[in-house]
Amino acid sequence: MRSAGGELRFSYLMMGVLFLIIISAVLAGIWSSYETSMNSLGSNKERLRNMTEAHIDNSFRLIDTGLKIYDSTYNEEMQEAFVPVMAEYERAGGDPSRMDLAGLKSQIGGMDIYTIDERCVIDHTTKQSDVGLDFRVIYPDFTAYLDGIRNTSGFYPDRVIQDWINGTLTKFSYMPTPDHRYVIELGLVSERFERERMELQYSDVVDEVRAFDPYLEEVLLFQKQKRLVYNTSYVPTPEESAMLDYLLWENRTKQVVAGPGAGRTVVWLPIDLRDPTYSADMSIFAKLTYNDNLLADEQDRVGSLHGLAAVLVILTGAFLSITVSRKMARPIQQLVEDVDAVAGGDLDHAIRPATWYEFSTLAGKTAVMVDRLKEQIRQREASEQRFVDLVQLLPQGVFETDRDGTVTFANPAALEAFGLGEDDLARGVTIFSVIAPVDRGRVEQAFHLILGGGKTSGSEFLCLRADGTGFPALVYSAQRLEDGGVAGIRGGIVEISRLKQVEAEVRQLNAALEARVEERTRQLEEAVGELRAFTYSVSHDLRAPLRAIDGYSAILAETAGPRLEDRDRHYLDEIRQTVRQMAGLIDGLLALSRLDRQEFNPERFSPTPLVMEVVSVVIDQDPSREVSVTVGELPPCCADRSMLRQVFANLLGNAVKFTRHAAEPEIEIGATNEGTEIAYFVRDNGVGFEMAQAGNLFRPFQRLHGADEYEGHGIGLATVERIVRRHGGRIWAVSAPGTGSTFFFTLPSPGP
Repeated sequence: MRSAGGELRFSYLMMGVLFLIIISAVLAGIWSSYETSMNSLGSNKERLRNMTEAHIDNSFRLIDTGLKIYDSTYNEEMQEAFVPVMAEYERAGGDPSRMDLAGLKSQIGGMDIYTIDERCVIDHTTKQSDVGLDFRVIYPDFTAYLDGIRNTSGFYPDRVIQDWINGTLTKFSYMPTPDHRYVIELGLVSERFERERMELQYSDVVDEVRAFDPYLEEVLLFQKQKRLVYNTSYVPTPEESAMLDYLLWENRTKQVVAGPGAGRTVVWLPIDLRDPTYSADMSIFAKLTYNDNLLADEQDRVGSLHGLAAVLVILTGAFLSITVSRKMARPIQQLVEDVDAVAGGDLDHAIRPATWYEFSTLAGKTAVMVDRLKEQIRQREASEQRFVDLVQLLPQGVFETDRDGTVTFANPAALEAFGLGEDDLARGVTIFSVIAPVDRGRVEQAFHLILGGGKTSGSEFLCLRADGTGFPALVYSAQRLEDGGVAGIRGGIVEISRLKQVEAEVRQLNAALEARVEERTRQLEEAVGELRAFTYSVSHDLRAPLRAIDGYSAILAETAGPRLEDRDRHYLDEIRQTVRQMAGLIDGLLALSRLDRQEFNPERFSPTPLVMEVVSVVIDQDPSREVSVTVGELPPCCADRSMLRQVFANLLGNAVKFTRHAAEPEIEIGATNEGTEIAYFVRDNGVGFEMAQAGNLFRPFQRLHGADEYEGHGIGLATVERIVRRHGGRIWAVSAPGTGSTFFFTLPSPGP
């Protein structure tokens, strides 16, 4: 069944698949039919049982209805019989022992007379065998009926039932005595009772259902007294007596129990015929015994038939699968033979045509594939030759090794670099032998790393020529795979002697350049220091002449002011105003100069208290103005506390100044996220400015508004910009004329 290689033949596989398909499909149908048949047998049996029980229940109720009509025909006769009986009770003074019961019985046509006292016990009767009969013991439910009618008046007829003592069919009627001490009972016995009941027999119904239901094996009909209908001598078994007690006094519903024998089921079916109009309980308790073995036999027969059908299907399926698989596998086998010939190296072997469209197409495509394979082999051989020629012509060295590090291939460039020849390779050369001892350990480590699947970038090693001289080289290598496994490594070698020389020259040039940059930096720092000193000196030296000019102007205005004309006094005021403005510019210039020399002490803190302090100071400078200042949530920052106070003071002072003409001046101080940074901002609804002028905001002495409209020297925002820049942050503004301005600045992150 298997080929030479141990593989399963397609023809046998197809045979097995067809066999499984046929068998699975047909057996599934057989199993479905078997399940349906089994379910049908079970459901039919259950349906037949329900119909049997329903027929018994309906038939017994119809019989009882007929008997009830017949029993009521004696009511008038018995009611008339109570007249002399009650008269005799009155004559005896309500004492039953003084009544002439024997004479009364003859007078009323032979009916038996019973007096039932308040204990529900028969104390006097014409039927001596019933004297002392206690209804509380034999009929507890009848006791309740007697207690219910004792204190009433009237005639209460009952049904024809079996007497408790001997089972004689008797019709009873009841009437309470006028003093309500006794209930008088009359019992009528007639041969017609037996004849009437023989005409409406329960046994006929039993015979009908037994003929109708083959599973019904036995039917027993019990009355309330636990007597078997038509067989008063039958004594119930303890199990039957216990079930009857349960049905009589606890639960009058159908009960299903296991039968006394194997394969039997017993159904107790109570037919509740109680009528509140009568005291007698005419209910029938049917014990139905079903033979379950009949159903099992039928199920075995159905299973045997389906099993026989399954065997026949298996045999037929095997024959069909063998026949069809052989016919379908023949062209495939032919194609396999042709492909085996081609696989054996005979690419010129012709692919024979096959029958059927699919196999014919497969054979044609296989022939085309063989032709293409021959063309690809030719192209691959040509490509390999080109690759070999290219490797031989490369100026860089190319080599291959086995798993032990022995060089198996080296192009002419590699052989020349190491001073080796083809004879040396034939004798055996390892990559470790052409590496200087100082780098041999690194080479071994890299070699095993690459064999294990690791990766390395180009590494520099000191290599050895055959004459013992060394040279630096960069080696690039990777795994060499053959037949799905690691056969060694393959790599390239680049001699870098010239590159090393160039690197040395570059390092010398870099060192010279760094020395020149360091010298220029030192010269620049000296020039900046001299400039700062000059600025501070000039600013400081100008203050004395300005104070002299301002002082002499003040003296001149005080001594000669009354003698001066208005124009001269105006010029004198302009001189003083200009001197003060110049003094302010000098103060700002000195502040900028000191800022670069001020000690920088950054610390982590929350700026909120500092801002609240600055707000209070700035607002208190002009108590006459009402400015609304809102301070939002300000995250912690890392800054120099005094410098940050100067930033907020300058920005808040500008906001207060430029909201001077706003109807309701509003200023907001807060923070927002700018990407990964936190930007603090001061926003106002003041005069604003054009964004085209934003480039001049932070330059010293640059003003966007005239000094006659808004005071200032153009130093505040320059100071803010320099403080923020010294912290390593940045500052910018967003504004529009008439809508106010917002100044943003960032500070370094305070860290966790």
